[in-house]
Amino acid sequence: MKLIFRQYLASLRERRELDVIIPDLLSELGFTVLSRPSIGTRQYGVDVAAIGRDVDGENKLFLLSIKQGDLTRAEWDGTPQALRSSLNEILDVYIPKHIAAEHQTLKIVVCLCFGGEIHESIQSNVIGYTEGKATEVISFKIWNGDHIAGMLAEGTLREQLLEKELRADFQKAVAMVDEPDISFKHFSALTRKLCNAEGKEIKNRLTSIRQLNICLWVLFVWARDVRNVEGPYRASEFAILQAWAMINRDLAGSSKASREIADAFSQLLSVHFEVWDELLKNKILPFVDVKFAISAAVGSSSSVDVNLKLFEVLGRLAQRGIWTLWMEGGQDPLPQTVADEQPTEARELAGKIIELIRNNPTLLSPINDAQSADIGLAIVFLSSVKSHRVAARHFVTELIDRICFAYQIHGRYPTIQTAYRDLLDHPRERTDAYRVAQTSASTLIPLLSLWASSLGADDAASDLAQFATKFLGHCAFQFWVPGEDTEAKIFSGTENHGASLSGIPITADGETALDILNRECSNNEAFTNLSTMRLDHWPVLAMACRYHRLPLPPNIWLPLLLECRTDLTMNASPTSSET
Repeated sequence: MKLIFRQYLASLRERRELDVIIPDLLSELGFTVLSRPSIGTRQYGVDVAAIGRDVDGENKLFLLSIKQGDLTRAEWDGTPQALRSSLNEILDVYIPKHIAAEHQTLKIVVCLCFGGEIHESIQSNVIGYTEGKATEVISFKIWNGDHIAGMLAEGTLREQLLEKELRADFQKAVAMVDEPDISFKHFSALTRKLCNAEGKEIKNRLTSIRQLNICLWVLFVWARDVRNVEGPYRASEFAILQAWAMINRDLAGSSKASREIADAFSQLLSVHFEVWDELLKNKILPFVDVKFAISAAVGSSSSVDVNLKLFEVLGRLAQRGIWTLWMEGGQDPLPQTVADEQPTEARELAGKIIELIRNNPTLLSPINDAQSADIGLAIVFLSSVKSHRVAARHFVTELIDRICFAYQIHGRYPTIQTAYRDLLDHPRERTDAYRVAQTSASTLIPLLSLWASSLGADDAASDLAQFATKFLGHCAFQFWVPGEDTEAKIFSGTENHGASLSGIPITADGETALDILNRECSNNEAFTNLSTMRLDHWPVLAMACRYHRLPLPPNIWLPLLLECRTDLTMNASPTSSET
């Protein structure tokens, strides 16, 4: 176990990685963390300041200067960013000027903290410096990768991961990072055990989420080294959902433990975003403007494989867009419109999604109805960015055209089947009876119908209404809405929950369906009582829906859809590039 941690620490970068782990580790070891790393402000050499008990039993002030990897000659001296320069600032500026009055009576321990080892060529230099600068009040300690790995193994993870069952799950997940399915299987088992809140007090839940953070970081760093972060991506989403189920009741509290749990959950989201950046920002987005590039990168001759993977990518991009809307909007309770023309992350990501759709036309031909989860997220996100609503309209129009055409020629129209083998064989028969059986219900058709009429795709909305009347009289058009049992089940996804809002009429103007949704959403207390909605974390609900292949409930997107309809009525719909 210690070897795993040592190799993991050596791979960490200094900013937003190693300096994220250290404060949590100190907190779990009983230290009081006074300051954490910050970007853009002078820290005078101190990345982390904490008060804790030293090995001699005396409370001291620990000042940590953190560097990544091995401590080489270049990292030790010669530049303003070198460790020696940071130590000089600690001694010359921080200790004389920046220690609070209540801490000035404490002895000081300056820690040279790095994830790797000291190169032999500079060991004498480091020892000479620390011995020469040490006083009765100021001492120096070297926290290298081996020391920190020991602290991890004996400290933060002592309570759980040294139990044989949990240790085995964790080690197998790390060992199999280049096999994402197997790695995720073991990490998800570990996550379930860590996030089992039964009988846990708040301090134990805090420990569990910190442990989960560290374990996910370890998994991600190892996977990054083998250039395959699919497993950690899936693990990060699963970890967020399981952690939310465990700690959401603590987030509304005002105690110190509640604030620390909120910080720990925020850090878990940060890990997820780091993994997202590595997988999608760095590997997918640079190529979305190249025709068929992402489709070809799937590396399969099966059109089903390409289709399934591309819609998964679309959903993951849209999910990040949803998070971006939430963060840029100040954690608004529902999707808010990005109206101004200033560059924002949301607008840039929306443009990338449009390029992805334009250059990979398989995204205009869904093959199963469950893909409405990815399509719905994409439509909601694109429609939230006013300058890209025309692109959203063309996306909906093309989807409608191709779905209707595929159905009429007995092509690969959306089926209710989700099993991979069934999708490979679809359509197995080219008969009316087979088509009826494969389209007995749909969440995708009513979704497209409403958004088509709300985004100004009048011809497409009319065509879909005529198509539904002529060919889909047997189909149960429906939406999924949360129920009283949703809160307890949606994050695990192990059981059915919520309710089906059936009998949605498909009309050219969408008014009748809209009336039904208005009545349902205005009376659905189960939705407003969800922890994600009470605590203004609706992207967690969106993530749970996409992860467990549930369509996004209309309670989330109905206000945005009504805004789009109002803009159309006022002839205020903006223009943009088209899909």
